[in-house]
Amino acid sequence: MSNASTLKWVLLTLTLLVFFLLESSLLPWITPLEWRSELSIYPKLVLISAVYISVFTNRHIGLAYGLAFGLLQDVQFYGHMIGVNAFAYGLAAYVAGLLIRPNLVSLFSVFLIQLSALLLYETSTYAIYRLFSVTDSDFGWTFIHGMLPSILISLFLALALYIPARKWLEAPRSERDSDEE
Repeated sequence: MSNASTLKWVLLTLTLLVFFLLESSLLPWITPLEWRSELSIYPKLVLISAVYISVFTNRHIGLAYGLAFGLLQDVQFYGHMIGVNAFAYGLAAYVAGLLIRPNLVSLFSVFLIQLSALLLYETSTYAIYRLFSVTDSDFGWTFIHGMLPSILISLFLALALYIPARKWLEAPRSERDSDEE
């Protein structure tokens, strides 16, 4: 691996750490107080980034970033059940990498993949928490008051990050073709 490539991955990791700090500290304060009283809005900048990594580079690298930053999220915020976010982030990033075809990368297809990954994350974490009796709330209420607002805000952020992520992460076609073999 060249020095430029190593620097790219170090900068990507640092960027995801900044996104982790933003989504856990600054973004909750930006949400209007009226929304916070009725809705649970948690934008998923790190998950969006892991999906972009899977789509534009390699699904295995996206899986690794999803597992690592999901575990960081588990340790930081969800001590009662370690591994749920790691599993869900990794699963969503890996499945996103499976869904994309290298010759079909467009804004619309990536937007649909982001939507699928966010839905997969939200429903899998809800299912795990429901299975282990961490939550007893109804799926319909949880979807309307928690999942849907978070997904919509995350999709807006994914749309805003699409062009920078594609320019930064997408390898030239010759490199991508040699990676697939």
